[in-house]
Amino acid sequence: MRSQSFVITGMTCANCVNTVSKALNASDHVSEATVNLATEKAKVLADDQLSDQEIIRLVEAAGYGAIVNDKAHQEKIAQQAKKREQRLYFSLVGSVILTLPLLFEMILHVFQWHIPGLTFLSNPIFQLVLATPVQFIVGARFYVGAYHALKNKSANMDVLVALGTSVAYFSSLILSVLMGKANALNFESSMVIITLVVMGKVLEHRAKEKTTDAITSLMSARATTVHRLSGDVAIEAIKKGEKIRILAGEKVPLDVKILSGTASFDESHLTGEDLPVVKSAGDALFEGGINLDSEIIAQVVHDLNDSTISRMVEMMSEAQSAKPNIQKMADRISNIFVPIVLIIALLTFAITWWVSGVLLTAIMHAVATLVIACPCALGLATPTAIISGTGLAAKYGLLIKNANALELAQTIKTIFFDKTGTITTGKFELIAFDGNQKALETLYLLESRSNHPLAKSLTKTVSAERFHLTATDKTLLTRVSVSTDSLQNVTEIAGRGVTATIDGQQFYAGNQKLMQDLGLDVPESKNTVIYLANEKQWLATATFGSTIKPEAIDTIQQLKKRKIKTVMLTGDNAHSAQKIQPYVHLDEIKAGLAPEEKAQMIQKTPDAMMVGDGINDAIALASSSVGVAMATGSDIAMEAGDVTVIGGKLNKITTLLDVSDKTMRKIKQNYFWAFFYNVIGIPLAAFGLLNPMLAAAAMSLSSVSVILNSLLLTKTHLK
Repeated sequence: MRSQSFVITGMTCANCVNTVSKALNASDHVSEATVNLATEKAKVLADDQLSDQEIIRLVEAAGYGAIVNDKAHQEKIAQQAKKREQRLYFSLVGSVILTLPLLFEMILHVFQWHIPGLTFLSNPIFQLVLATPVQFIVGARFYVGAYHALKNKSANMDVLVALGTSVAYFSSLILSVLMGKANALNFESSMVIITLVVMGKVLEHRAKEKTTDAITSLMSARATTVHRLSGDVAIEAIKKGEKIRILAGEKVPLDVKILSGTASFDESHLTGEDLPVVKSAGDALFEGGINLDSEIIAQVVHDLNDSTISRMVEMMSEAQSAKPNIQKMADRISNIFVPIVLIIALLTFAITWWVSGVLLTAIMHAVATLVIACPCALGLATPTAIISGTGLAAKYGLLIKNANALELAQTIKTIFFDKTGTITTGKFELIAFDGNQKALETLYLLESRSNHPLAKSLTKTVSAERFHLTATDKTLLTRVSVSTDSLQNVTEIAGRGVTATIDGQQFYAGNQKLMQDLGLDVPESKNTVIYLANEKQWLATATFGSTIKPEAIDTIQQLKKRKIKTVMLTGDNAHSAQKIQPYVHLDEIKAGLAPEEKAQMIQKTPDAMMVGDGINDAIALASSSVGVAMATGSDIAMEAGDVTVIGGKLNKITTLLDVSDKTMRKIKQNYFWAFFYNVIGIPLAAFGLLNPMLAAAAMSLSSVSVILNSLLLTKTHLK
């Protein structure tokens, strides 16, 4: 058996997914095929007898296109995506240009304004000319989607849009253009529906396409050359088992095992661990880690195609593909409402013809019933509210990439948080210094030559700010500005610290292990510290802390009031993870987790939201019902998530839940107004008490009420 991924073109709805999935799974050679609408990809597990071309033919026979999703076809996939985006964008622009004149005419008509020279706007032929390309060219996607839905014996949003716009278009054509009844003109209703729904698709498509850009950016940031013992070569030429050198300051190019040497490595991109870890002979290193202080010799254990980053990207893609395609509220209502409307219209036609014996009367009653029951307002209920909801979210610093997030956020029962960069600021800061001014200047000089994150934090803080000593004198230290001319023989001590000669005297700065190597007694600290010493004695201690985000404590409390369980998932060790618990009071803390372990935990938890910011969170973000990424983190995390929090403020999580609640409430209100008109109007139309012209006016009124109600959402004020 082999597994192959394909990009599927032409899908518009969940029914398209079902059609492609059925076509693939129907083959005896296919063990399993999963299709995802959001990623527009299919993953096929098939035996070797079924070639890629035969799989593509299966998809094409179902009415769609397929492209093998591998490196060789990336350019073709990109070109196809660009063409689809251009077609969608030009469809929207054309639809807007053609719709605006009729929308303007409707406004003039509603307010009974008469502007000389614009009477042609109400001409039925003029309106027919503008409406036809919107209905059958821009709106063709809805007819195709409706066909596939009906073929699968269901009625989704596409059926709703196709039926509603068709009734509005053809009733206007028959009654106004052919029968000369000017009051029955209703072309603008169908045009506005198509324009708004296409606008929603453009916005969603624009957000989704950035995922590929982020992955491409991640791949391009990898090392391009590797230091073989015999010389430098391209990374693609390196095979498993070869020996390579990794110099100080360089990224680890591939997954390796250290053969000789000791060095400190920043592996925060995978573990989320704030501080570097010391690795020596026999230890494993993963692609993307940064060698901070010393050259090592290592053996490659995974080549480029099987490396950690490659596997993470693949796992993220699989996690997104495994996400269920939720059946939107509009689809659920359409499945019930559309058949009922058609049955009522047919019954009206049959009963009226049987009672009156006049075919024309029966047709008029049936048309009036269809017009008043036309689901135009239903077709507008969801897209207008979603567009307004995403606009409201953006106003409060939330970028919604996947509209499903607005519907799913209200169902969340558990929220998983990453630690570093999400609950904490992710940066160590100098919070105290136990020593005198001279010791501070000495430590500053030593650390100015170090690549260690704590060293960089210290030099940045000391050179730019004022802060208090923790010594007994409580003296206020002014910013340090000293010359490095006196600094000589600077040497990084791997996994320990740094040493140098200053004015002829040897000084050391580092951790407790370095002090022990020197045989010096230093005060123990449960915090993260750098000790300063000379060859004879300890001189000073700099204390660091990764501070909790100011809004984190209140956010967790607010979530608990909503009865939402809060869990922290982190790659940090248990001791570091537990440090913040007395302040934030999370329900659970899970420490020492690898990226795939985070994802597995989330996949086992229904109705779960993941909040994170790093590359190590990408798989978990893609696996959750709603993934929320901090904009202060990595690009790949932002694109794996469904929502991006601008500024990285954690309290935006409760804002997202509020926006979701209000958006869903607005959608339900829209459906109420849509049904309100139907409940009153359908009986009147069925009994001949409402002619098609009045029915068209009532239908327009219901559509306008839904649009206005949705627009009110953008005026909502949140805390």
